[in-house]
Amino acid sequence: MKYKVLILSKGIDFPESDLDKIKNKRIEDSVISSTDTIEVLTSDDGSEDIDVFVGIGDKAEEARCRAQKAKKPSLLCDMNCSKADLKDIDATIPYTWGLFSKNNKDKEKAFLKHFNLSFVYDDAEDIMDYIASLVFHMLEEFSYHSKYNKDIGYKKQAEFIHEFTQFYLDKMKKLVAAEGFVREDIKDDFYHIIYRYRPKDSNKPFHSIDGRDYDFVIEYHRGKPSEGIYYGIKGEVTSGDLEEQCEKFRKEWPNIFMKEHKNRNSLSDLQKATTDILNDTFLWKDFLKCFKPTDNFSKRRYWLFWITLNDDEDVISVAALAVKLISKSFAEYLWNDTVFVDRENEKRKGRGRPKKWDKKDIYLRIPYFSNEAYDKLCEAYYGEREIIEEWIEKLETNEIIRKENLYEKCYRLNIDSKVFIHDYVKKSSNNENIKSPFIIVKQKKKMYYYDLLDRLFLQKDGNRSIGYYRSVD
Repeated sequence: MKYKVLILSKGIDFPESDLDKIKNKRIEDSVISSTDTIEVLTSDDGSEDIDVFVGIGDKAEEARCRAQKAKKPSLLCDMNCSKADLKDIDATIPYTWGLFSKNNKDKEKAFLKHFNLSFVYDDAEDIMDYIASLVFHMLEEFSYHSKYNKDIGYKKQAEFIHEFTQFYLDKMKKLVAAEGFVREDIKDDFYHIIYRYRPKDSNKPFHSIDGRDYDFVIEYHRGKPSEGIYYGIKGEVTSGDLEEQCEKFRKEWPNIFMKEHKNRNSLSDLQKATTDILNDTFLWKDFLKCFKPTDNFSKRRYWLFWITLNDDEDVISVAALAVKLISKSFAEYLWNDTVFVDRENEKRKGRGRPKKWDKKDIYLRIPYFSNEAYDKLCEAYYGEREIIEEWIEKLETNEIIRKENLYEKCYRLNIDSKVFIHDYVKKSSNNENIKSPFIIVKQKKKMYYYDLLDRLFLQKDGNRSIGYYRSVD
């Protein structure tokens, strides 16, 4: 079997050793065998049987156009989309992949507005190593099945996987703009797409201790769309005895797969707090039934737990936010890395799921205690954000409320809920002369803001309110 690759570049004279990386690239158990031939062209000879087009820099757009016309896959490296005419993109040819330097994140963002799969490489590494591996995967995934595969089962399986995976690739590409997240895949693994939450240092794991690295990640295996997108905390052993290090991971987060809330006393404080914070934020979920344990310890990597992102959930407002919250609880309860006032009195024992909740809430999908809920409250008040901000600032200054740092955007009452609602929300009859901004809203019969207050304030005992602000007279 024979395959042909065309590389288009401007001002780059590839040595034969670089081309050999593509010609000689082989992977164990691949459908492309050691006896198959991969021919690499660096100039256009007019061939019509090109299997993969590669365009680098200024030549990327030309490669894309050639590939689209020939209905063949293309790999576009460090493409400048601002110089491309992307109006004629044929949606029926989705196998256009991008490869970008980590220093070209803006170009990658622009690329992902039109396409849905990119990879990154470090400038210190040889780009040809990445090109060789990606071209080989493109030959496997597209050219082999279209040219040589006679087995209808395997051929259709490849088609189904490719078609099905587009949905998840479209979701994952949104993370390129997620604050604090860094795209860092496993080297030489071009199937797992991994975004790691590293708000302090993009080049280092979230936490390292005694030969164990911890990263809070969102991940997808593009060859296994039936698994979907998943997120959680992944550990990696960098030194020490593997079995001992694995046991330390397991002690920090013991298996709680499918636990019942009546068994909460068997959970650690970390597990209780993490579950409550997530349940408080995402009212429609019960995370005690979502934590999945790992079933392997592959290549020194161990998932403490992972959670499936439901297909109807957004990767930013659910997965990314959940990962941030999980990192907060680990930092506080396991490593004492966050500021937590009066630790002994504030220690959370967990509350559990309400036994019954059937409230019909039009704001159900707005996460509790999030920036999104805060923004919606400001929008509900006729967009006058400064009025809400001033009201909250006065409440905080007068110690009527205090900020809860383990949530994204949350305040806990220092006073009784009924007093707060009566004197600071529905009326302004308080000693601090804090005027409620909602009286005018009430007069105009706009009562739905009460549901948004539920999503911003915890009661004094730390319990979340469900419709409480609406029901109290």
